[in-house]
Amino acid sequence: MKRWVWAVVCAASLAAACADTGSRESTATTTVPPATTVPPTTTVPPTTTVPATSTTSATSVSAPEPVENLVFRSGFEAGTTVVVAEGSGAPCPADLVGRDTSVADRGGWEANLEGGLFGFFRICFGGGTPDQRGVELVDDPLRPGNRVLRTWLAEPGEDVADDDGVACNEPFGSGQRKGRVQGVLKDNQAVSAFGYSVRVRLGEAFEAVVGSPHEVTWLTLGEFWNNSPGEDGTFRITLSLVKEAGEEAPLRFALGADHQADDSDPTWHEAWPGGRVVGEPAPIGEWFTMRVAVVEGDAEAGRVSFEVTEHDGATHGIDMVGVTHGSAGPDGFAALHPIKLYTSGTLVCELRARGLVLDVLWDDFAIGGVAAP
Repeated sequence: MKRWVWAVVCAASLAAACADTGSRESTATTTVPPATTVPPTTTVPPTTTVPATSTTSATSVSAPEPVENLVFRSGFEAGTTVVVAEGSGAPCPADLVGRDTSVADRGGWEANLEGGLFGFFRICFGGGTPDQRGVELVDDPLRPGNRVLRTWLAEPGEDVADDDGVACNEPFGSGQRKGRVQGVLKDNQAVSAFGYSVRVRLGEAFEAVVGSPHEVTWLTLGEFWNNSPGEDGTFRITLSLVKEAGEEAPLRFALGADHQADDSDPTWHEAWPGGRVVGEPAPIGEWFTMRVAVVEGDAEAGRVSFEVTEHDGATHGIDMVGVTHGSAGPDGFAALHPIKLYTSGTLVCELRARGLVLDVLWDDFAIGGVAAP
């Protein structure tokens, strides 16, 4: 097995359930117009400038297959089962259980993934009904016989404050409703470094988002907490898709980190000088592989590496040197969300008005890590 190689380029001077209920503030309302024609190809503007403390590159970050310090892996094949306890009222009523028989070893959702370095795994919705969001095992539309995990959002099911029972009548610009489906690893044992790999396919609704003239600032694919909401020094790293205003502006990968000063101040503050780091456009409708590796540390020792390998073998990524823990100090990543679909209710509702469901397919998930000595 190859070992993970950190390809981090440092600037000459560096700046010094579940955790699933943490709020996300959006700086702009994201909507999809009622009638937008999406051409078969998307014009890609020049790459977004990256702050001096980070780099984006089209050069591959050498990565193992599947990951270093492997704890668990699954292709969501025979032996894997989705269990959902709807009606329980819990924010995390679903789970993946069993043992994936398609992998030679470390394929047990309970026996290998849980109870060691990582505490336990659950699938969280944050609210809503089975008609509004869900998770299921389905056939790969591009390769029949290959089973994959599908997460989907049809309506926002979280933070619906009114009592009229209508999910999609949120006042324009309010930004209070949310939709989420996320796989959460919680109560982890002082995880000081972790890495994971997963194949991803973004569904057709993402093309409609690209065709929108509106800015997108909040469409999350992964989130890593150190510490979790309710703890001192709440801190998170977010892997997301963002889009500039303008029709056919592409959805681009982005990495960001923010923190809350303390429980008395719920305001989120950016943790990295220069703010969120924006990379290359995300492929839509084709499988690609994401690889993420994070090392806990301060502004000089903390590292986040993100790499994409597209279906044709092209690679690009974001490498960041910067703080990866909150003010409480380096005490491990207590909660990880490596499988996540989380966005604003406005975006989900405008897609619904066009008869579209926002969905993501996931396959060949592997994760590893180490605990602090």
